[in-house]
Amino acid sequence: MLARLVHRLWRGLFWRTPGAQLRAFAETESYGARDLAHAAELVKDPWLSRQLLRHAQDEVRHAGILEEGTPEPAQLGLGASVIGDSAAETGLDFEQLGEVRFLAFVHLAEKRAVHEFQLHQRALGADGARLDTILNDERRHVAWTGHALDRLRDAGRGAEVDAALRALRIERWKNAALSLLRRLSSVLSALTLSLVYVLLLGPFCLLAGTWRAGWQASVRAPIDRAF
Repeated sequence: MLARLVHRLWRGLFWRTPGAQLRAFAETESYGARDLAHAAELVKDPWLSRQLLRHAQDEVRHAGILEEGTPEPAQLGLGASVIGDSAAETGLDFEQLGEVRFLAFVHLAEKRAVHEFQLHQRALGADGARLDTILNDERRHVAWTGHALDRLRDAGRGAEVDAALRALRIERWKNAALSLLRRLSSVLSALTLSLVYVLLLGPFCLLAGTWRAGWQASVRAPIDRAF
C-alpha cells in the first residue's frame, strides 16, 4: 500500500510518458515559432529579422519531427506559426518585453532546450537519432542569440542585457518552484482525501453494514413520491 502511494506520488510530480513529453515539446516549438515570426515583423534590424524568421522556420520543422510517431498528435496550427499572424495567446509579447529581454529569454530557453533534448535523446535509445537535427539547430540557436546579445553589448547596452539575463534566471527558478508546489498540492490533496475516505468513512460504513463491493441495483422512488 505504502509503495503504491509513493509510486503514484512520484509519477504525479515528475513523470511524463515519452509520447506526452514529445507532444509537449512539439507544442512549445510551434508556439515559439509563432512568437519568433511575430517578432521578426517588428524589429528594425534586417540581420535580426532574418535570424528570427529562420529560427521560426526551424521551430515549425521541429514540431513536425517531434509529432512523428507520437500517438494522438496535437492540432498545432502550424500554418499560423509560419506566417506569424499573431502572437501565441500564452506566448511572448515582443512589444511588452522589448528587444533585449526578448532575446535574453530566447537565448536562455535555447540553452535549456539543448540540455532537455540531450536527456530525452538518451532516454529514447535507438529512436533518439531523429532528434539529432533538432539538437544541431538548437545549438545554432544558442550561438546566434548569444551573438545578438553581444551586438547589444557592443552598442552600449551591456548593463541592460546583464540585468535581463539575471532577472529571467530568477524568474525561472520562481516558476519552477511554483510548478512543483502546484503538482505537490494536487497529489497531496488526492492522498489526503483517500486517507480520509479509508480511515474515517470506511470503519463507519463497515459498522453500518453499507459497504458492499460490486455493482448495486438502483432504487427508484415511486412517481407519486417524486413530486
